[in-house]
Amino acid sequence: MRRIIYSVVSALGCVAVWAQTPPPQVSPVPIDGGDVFPPTGLINLFSPGVGAGFDGRNAEPNATTNFKGVIAMGYTDGLATDHAGNTYHVITDIRVYRGEFVGGKPTLGSGGTTSAKARGTFVEI
Repeated sequence: MRRIIYSVVSALGCVAVWAQTPPPQVSPVPIDGGDVFPPTGLINLFSPGVGAGFDGRNAEPNATTNFKGVIAMGYTDGLATDHAGNTYHVITDIRVYRGEFVGGKPTLGSGGTTSAKARGTFVEI
């Protein structure tokens, strides 16, 4: 149960980062499905791996649809100590994506989006 809670915390902290370039005009589209973590609900992300809290070796490592590129993943598991000496069990899920994708491009004025190709590097922490 602790692994699931820490995975949820890690997944909620996922942020798209564009290194040293302005944000792309085309946003990636999240995958359908993913893991459900009560009480937060659905997170559009699977956790490849074996053991409690993981989705198996062949689970989808990607968080975006229509992606062609390279994915690097890493899980860390260890202890952290704060300034007051309290010890915490910390589990992280870090992923880096680099490649081409088909995403949504804002259609200004109408409030919708259109499909467009783009290339980018994304980091989830």
